[in-house]
Amino acid sequence: MNTKFTVGEIAKLSGLSKQTLIYYDKEDVFKPKLVDSNNNYRYYTADQIEVLDSILILKEIGLSLKEIKDFMNHRNSDNAITLLKNQQKEIKQKIKQLSLIENRLNYKLRTLQEFDRVNERVQITTLEKTEYFAIEPVTTPNGLLEVDLAIKRLLTKANNNNYPYYYQIGDMVSKENLLSGNFICFEFAFLPLQIAPEKGTYHKKAKGTYAKCYHQGPYKNITDTYQFLLDYIKKEGYQIASPAYEYCILDSLTTKKSEDYVTEIQIKIEKI
Repeated sequence: MNTKFTVGEIAKLSGLSKQTLIYYDKEDVFKPKLVDSNNNYRYYTADQIEVLDSILILKEIGLSLKEIKDFMNHRNSDNAITLLKNQQKEIKQKIKQLSLIENRLNYKLRTLQEFDRVNERVQITTLEKTEYFAIEPVTTPNGLLEVDLAIKRLLTKANNNNYPYYYQIGDMVSKENLLSGNFICFEFAFLPLQIAPEKGTYHKKAKGTYAKCYHQGPYKNITDTYQFLLDYIKKEGYQIASPAYEYCILDSLTTKKSEDYVTEIQIKIEKI
């Protein structure tokens, strides 16, 4: 005589809910083998427990119910090998993507924590190795609207081409505009990259000495911050040697009010 199990008993054995088992039954993924002719009660048999274990393994490695149903209806060793190899490839790709996201989060956290630790208004720092940026030109008249549109285009391009970018957006003000005092006139929007991209236009941020400071508050007032930074650079006996790199540190992700936004400005400098 076969041992019979109710849906409740199988639910306890498997850790699934009764609702899930009923749904599997409805979708023809895992159906009770026996039906009592007297009361129409439905029962699972002992040999079905192993089948359910196989279904749960397939679910754990990422198959949809439809894929599980199709495989279980046509399973053999050859199909199993093909299926497992395909899932192995997908899982490796997911691991790679999750590693990329983890690096992006680490970068974002690092920029926020560095801002929290800053006491001096201007810092002189050393960039030890070249950094790479994916860039998008800002169209005329090169103002705030145009740089926002350039960032949107750049994000779309980066996602379409799978650029290994960080959760950081920014823009560049050319050296010529810095020298002429046109601080709200942007040349490029950028996304810092983990490595140089295999295709597309990118910019190298050279290693060396940089002066950096933070602008906090409405962006329209950033001219005052730039003037303070340039005066400091000159007073310390340096000259500017690169465009200004502006990084959004506190933005809509981290604060509700635009008055609390923070922009980090970095400019490469050289001794006169």
